[in-house]
Amino acid sequence: MDRGGDLFCGDISSSLLGEPPGSDDPRILCGELCYSFQPLEILPFCWNGGDGLHYGWAVLAPELDAEDHVCVSFAPGDDQAFWLGDNTREALENLLVGAMANWTTWGREQGLASPAEDARWAAVCHALDLRPDIGSARISPGARSKQAIRPQVPPGWRYESTDDGIGVLAQASAFAPGTVRVDRPWDVDEYLPRARRFLTDGYPASALCVLKSLMSYDRATVQLMREAYEQLGRELHAERAELWLRLHPSD
Repeated sequence: MDRGGDLFCGDISSSLLGEPPGSDDPRILCGELCYSFQPLEILPFCWNGGDGLHYGWAVLAPELDAEDHVCVSFAPGDDQAFWLGDNTREALENLLVGAMANWTTWGREQGLASPAEDARWAAVCHALDLRPDIGSARISPGARSKQAIRPQVPPGWRYESTDDGIGVLAQASAFAPGTVRVDRPWDVDEYLPRARRFLTDGYPASALCVLKSLMSYDRATVQLMREAYEQLGRELHAERAELWLRLHPSD
């Protein structure tokens, strides 16, 4: 199937198209985890192909069983994720906007036809009820923004932003009192013990706030992340942490 790489700033994955995966190799199914620095909450549905840039759902709290999720763009070299849409539909619209920004920036000068003139553009917009805001100042070429995500916070829950652009959403009781402040870069001898203390004291969300604000991941970091996700009952994230560890057998 045509995955619309020239319309959506990247190839749409089989998961979004409702197709079975073409491989059971975890390096293909979860290729984003082959990068050492990758927020585990991001589940990609579109790949750009440049510098590992991808777009996906930021599943902050899978136990909420939400029908949809805020979406982000992320490339390992960027150090943090950025808002793409408050839901899948808005993200797809902004991927179209990003494709137009690509064309406006360099495609037009090269004599390429506008993506909006492609017959598939109108067909896709009609089929998915998309209304892309062409020329939006919020979306740059590559469908990137400089906007942080703003997840909905249920009553009794708390959200803390982290330097990876994703943050931590959990019940307030999973956080230590006060906001965790992280000054990057932290020395490894400082941040790991602090995260461990939060886990020992029963504050897995605060442990994640520390670990997810680091500039890089190593096995010790992801092992602590896995423990934090397990304490929060987040089997999906714990499994992804375990897969990261399998894909990175040594630091």
